[in-house]
Amino acid sequence: MRSGSQHQSTHSRRDVLYNGSTLSILLGLGIATVPGSVAADKAELVEAIASQAGISKADAKRALEGFAEATTKALANGDRVALPDFGMFSVSSRVRNANGNTARDESAVDFDVCPAFGAALDLNPGNGDQRRNEAGSKCRSADVVIDADRVVAETGKGLSKADAKKALDGFISATTNALNEGETVELIGFGSFSISKRSARTGRNPQTGKEIKSAAKNVVKFKAGAELSKSVN
Repeated sequence: MRSGSQHQSTHSRRDVLYNGSTLSILLGLGIATVPGSVAADKAELVEAIASQAGISKADAKRALEGFAEATTKALANGDRVALPDFGMFSVSSRVRNANGNTARDESAVDFDVCPAFGAALDLNPGNGDQRRNEAGSKCRSADVVIDADRVVAETGKGLSKADAKKALDGFISATTNALNEGETVELIGFGSFSISKRSARTGRNPQTGKEIKSAAKNVVKFKAGAELSKSVN
């Protein structure tokens, strides 16, 4: 990492930014360095994936791009998309404004945590069996599953199936570690992952009308990036 260096030029779509507690890999079109940020040649996210997977940083970037592009295409087609042991993406059904675009504070894509990812982040402490079963059911109902074969198909030549599998596992592990440290993981253009505190609340069972009290808990927040939002709108 070039300590203290500031780059004023426009970087390629695979350049990386490290800005505060946000780890970002640029998957969108060319974008200039954010003022005040530090441009890094070795992104912590990509480096962590490469290190844990035992693959090159170039292959780690290829796999991330393949994951993002495969997921975006499936969502644009109206499919629900799951990355096993991580989570399921689906186009949001929230109310849209008169222009047909997602409201400013809403994400165009919903994200449901799969049980293994939720357990690694300790999102369902104690018994939590009902929530885990519900999460598992959603992940199993996905129309498209992102696996090594699909990632390789998106990246073309240069990435083996074995390395794609290692990269996906490394991505899940690196994201888990970053979120557990309170960081935000961002794939520019695709979206960002962060931990959000949900306050305790009272609701009603839609079937019985019985009052239900939900305890405060941590949830994974996914905010779709500009390019992903545009693709699904």
